[in-house]
Amino acid sequence: MKSLTLAFVAAMLLSTTSWAGEAPNDCNVQMLAGRWMFATDVGKQTFFPGGDITAIGTFRVDRAGNLKGKFDATIANLRFLPGVGFSGTVTVNADCTGTLTFTTDAGTTRTDSIIVLSGWYVRGMSQDVAFLWTYDMRRL
Repeated sequence: MKSLTLAFVAAMLLSTTSWAGEAPNDCNVQMLAGRWMFATDVGKQTFFPGGDITAIGTFRVDRAGNLKGKFDATIANLRFLPGVGFSGTVTVNADCTGTLTFTTDAGTTRTDSIIVLSGWYVRGMSQDVAFLWTYDMRRL
């Protein structure tokens, strides 16, 4: 009887580690509330003179999806931009896709597509054809 119980428990544990179809849809903006950092890969930009662009920064997201933070950016062959403030909003769909829209202190607005991989990790990419970049966001 004991071996039958252990076999049943083992079978239940193994069956709950994979889904028969799609993963459950349970993402929402509240799961991103807190403090985050991001780092871009080297991206292409055509708005400024200069070359490739990269950025790194921190920000906070509230439970309603509002965000506020600062970042440093470097534009190749042009300049380093320290402490650029930004604010915006993030939306998250049940299927873990979403958007992040922000406006810098200089008045530049951008919208990015995001995928929530966990409550601790998000990947994003620019929707703007003049600023092509991808980035990682990680909870602090």
